[in-house]
Amino acid sequence: MTGSDALDRLARLAGIEDGWWDFFGEWRVVPPETKRVFLAAMGLPAETDEQVWTSLKDLETRSWRRALEPVMVVEEQGEAPSIAITLPADSDEAEYAWVLEEELGIRHSGTFRPGELRWAEEFQLDGALIHRHWLDLPGLPPAGYHRLTLVAPFGAPVGSMALIVTPPRAFVPDAMEQGRGAWGIATQIYALRSASDWGAGTYGALAELAEGAAKLGAGAVGVNPLHALFPCQPERFSPYSPSSRRFLNIAYIDIEAIAEFGECLEAKRMFASPGYQATLARLRGYRLIEYPNLMRLARPMLEVLYRWFRRTNMGPDHPRGQAFRAYQAQAGVKGRQFALFEALHDKFGRDGAFYWRQWPEAYQHPTSKAVEDFVDENIEQVEFFEWLQFIADEQLAEAHRRGKDAGAAIGLYRDLAVGIAGDGGEAWAEQDSLALGVSVGAPPDPLALKGQDWGLVPFNPLTLRDHAYAPFIGVMAANMRHAGALRLDHAMSLARLYWVPPGQPADQGAYVRYPVDDLFRLVALESRRKSCLVIGEDLGTVPEGFRERMDRMGIFAYRVMVFEKTEGGAIRPPDRFDAQALAIFATHDLPSARGWWGAKDIDQREKLDLYPRPGQAAEERVARQADREAMVAALSVQGLLEPDFPTAPSLTDAQAVELSAAAHAYLGRSAAKLMMVQMEDVLGLDLQMNLPGTTDQHPNWRRRYEAETSALLADSKVTALAEALKGRR
Repeated sequence: MTGSDALDRLARLAGIEDGWWDFFGEWRVVPPETKRVFLAAMGLPAETDEQVWTSLKDLETRSWRRALEPVMVVEEQGEAPSIAITLPADSDEAEYAWVLEEELGIRHSGTFRPGELRWAEEFQLDGALIHRHWLDLPGLPPAGYHRLTLVAPFGAPVGSMALIVTPPRAFVPDAMEQGRGAWGIATQIYALRSASDWGAGTYGALAELAEGAAKLGAGAVGVNPLHALFPCQPERFSPYSPSSRRFLNIAYIDIEAIAEFGECLEAKRMFASPGYQATLARLRGYRLIEYPNLMRLARPMLEVLYRWFRRTNMGPDHPRGQAFRAYQAQAGVKGRQFALFEALHDKFGRDGAFYWRQWPEAYQHPTSKAVEDFVDENIEQVEFFEWLQFIADEQLAEAHRRGKDAGAAIGLYRDLAVGIAGDGGEAWAEQDSLALGVSVGAPPDPLALKGQDWGLVPFNPLTLRDHAYAPFIGVMAANMRHAGALRLDHAMSLARLYWVPPGQPADQGAYVRYPVDDLFRLVALESRRKSCLVIGEDLGTVPEGFRERMDRMGIFAYRVMVFEKTEGGAIRPPDRFDAQALAIFATHDLPSARGWWGAKDIDQREKLDLYPRPGQAAEERVARQADREAMVAALSVQGLLEPDFPTAPSLTDAQAVELSAAAHAYLGRSAAKLMMVQMEDVLGLDLQMNLPGTTDQHPNWRRRYEAETSALLADSKVTALAEALKGRR
């Protein structure tokens, strides 16, 4: 085998695909340089041929060096699992014991001699003969997280593995399983206005929307990712590029709703000062959110409220203090690590060292002695960041509760970003489970014709398994908290992700495979445990069989009306939409219905030079005209729009409202069991929340609604839509 052949074999074993078909039908071969970069990010050095051979041997023999694999994921309706036991050949006649401890503490045990077990295979490793046998467990524990330990003849553990038992399908509400549907309102939390916001939407405004929408008959309120961002770098405000997906964005805290706000005299004086009120009024009046100014105003107030909380609420018998301690216990080690990161980020960021790899080496890992000492010396500062998460969690829980109490079948419908920022808190805490040094993106497609590099760090598929998927499970569980549904952004990441090498164009990447069977099963398990419906955003390039797997496992598809076309280019009839799916007119990466009709996204991409070749914008305008004509034809066939409705790009206000009402009535007739309505579409607004492929060239994630949430809920267009959907949903 040549060095080139060895590199290719190593890459395939690590899950790196040899090439990919681009949107234009061309096969793109992955170059050796890309494979070497990706392998290094996985912990398999491959810069030289010698390193390739060493890494190949390491990967090929890894399972032979373990008595047990780190994890096994099985479905609860299957047969009792057979466990691979790998031990030296000379121990075949020794008596070993196995102990299976269930999640709830029930223990099962037995003994065996390896030579008496079913034979599997043997291997010569470093001059020693290794035997592998199959251990058949007598039964299967219930769904949950269990641990199997192998004990040597003298009582010492020689191996341990997580045994995870999962349900065959994810959770789907009974009403939906029985064929009944629901509808909901989708919005961006930062866009909401209320009398008490400080320049951006809050969890309080979300609670108001959730309750009001439920009273109108909505079963869900969908929001953008609520992930923790970077408080001391407030200019980094993309919800899809978070510091941590386990914790919450504190910029959405409703400060005036914090219990201590009504008690603390220092806070009241600060709030009442003329300068403070003038700044607050200015922030509330902006059409675009000014995140840095918002945080400069909010941070001192939050610190004042926290000091008051510590002085007045931390006694052993105080309910608020007890609730805080209970939250800390629930957040566990990961909660403390994230708070630690926030405190260290604050400390070193003052000197410009915002990336944790720029910190002194002693602080670059969460379990170092220096970090432990930092906690002891700065416990109040660390607990300040835990308190902020406690407040955010409390307010998010209230928003979900108010929606459910008002009759929402689902409640909050949250959104999970596909990855994290490499310099954030989750990367610092989970660095052993990540492929640091590469980023996640997408190959060229109609939304981003030059491809996309999202700058997000992916899980390392090799070490993720070594950690029994704990980081993945933790992210899933955290985002199903206070939610009745969860959208997986770029759900194909359960099977493969498109990685991009550093410093290279986005179209120079490659796909990396993930343990798809295990990840799907883990999503199903957490979904059942949290009673949380799962929606997989399956737009773009989808691996063969992926959608069928989603359907089989009860994970809803994501069907966008403007993309739902027949082979002839017509809009798919309502009764031909997938039933196990969410249907929506457009997404946050597209303009509103009115903007889409007017091709505002094409105008912007052309203006910003986002097309890879000349003339492509003109081609897209021709295609958009055909789409408009197809839309009118589909809506008129259903009797929802007159056949002579104008197909020119410009619409009057009345026409925009008429188009939106017709499109949503069409979706209301669809077979899809869940239908979502974007607030900006209902209102006939001409805006785009995010323009893919841009950073500061477009006001991404900064647009706000003109009216307060209460006024939006009372708007005749919203109430008319709700009335129209009552009979169908």
